[in-house]
Amino acid sequence: MGCDIHMWVEKKNPVTHNWDKMGKVFFESYGASLIVKNLVEVMGITEDEGWSILQKWRDGEEPSNKTEEYIIGKYIPNNMADEHLHWYEASEKGLLPYPYSDQPYSGRCYRLFGALAGVRDTSVDMIVPGRWDELPDDVSVELESMSADFGMDAHSHSYLTLRELMDSKYYKMSVLALQSIGIDPYFFKTMVPDLQKFGNPDDIRIVFWFDN
Repeated sequence: MGCDIHMWVEKKNPVTHNWDKMGKVFFESYGASLIVKNLVEVMGITEDEGWSILQKWRDGEEPSNKTEEYIIGKYIPNNMADEHLHWYEASEKGLLPYPYSDQPYSGRCYRLFGALAGVRDTSVDMIVPGRWDELPDDVSVELESMSADFGMDAHSHSYLTLRELMDSKYYKMSVLALQSIGIDPYFFKTMVPDLQKFGNPDDIRIVFWFDN
């Protein structure tokens, strides 16, 4: 049976100093990859071009040519599913999945799971050794409730600040180096930089757990 990660992001409130769960502001990896796959198949572009165009659409950047202008201005907006429609329902309707989520990463990479929490693969170094199966003491009420709802189906709860992620050796590796040790580059080369847009690295953290 496979193991999946469930990950959310909390940001420290500068007024209350409490940690608050963030909403649907993240470019979810799987939904984004489905959009890129569609662009490659329908538009006849390369995968690298697909990611570049999708990021331009997300960031509101100007297109560089007529193909990008059409994809960014018409194709993606006209074929994007409603945010409440799950990706498989969007696919059944011939629509592009809504790529924003309150979960910044939902891939299944066991080497990454090992680096984050010593789960499934212990051949890699944990980012914070010894942080085993614990939610932060000051976890947000919302995530504490969600964890309780998972009950016995969830295990290996943990957390990492953005600062800890950025200080890790994995963040400093190249895409090729990460691929060579079997770690999904998307996590450290796309997701972690995206998190930096939301504030001080000490005031942003990921909270996560796993199920089988």
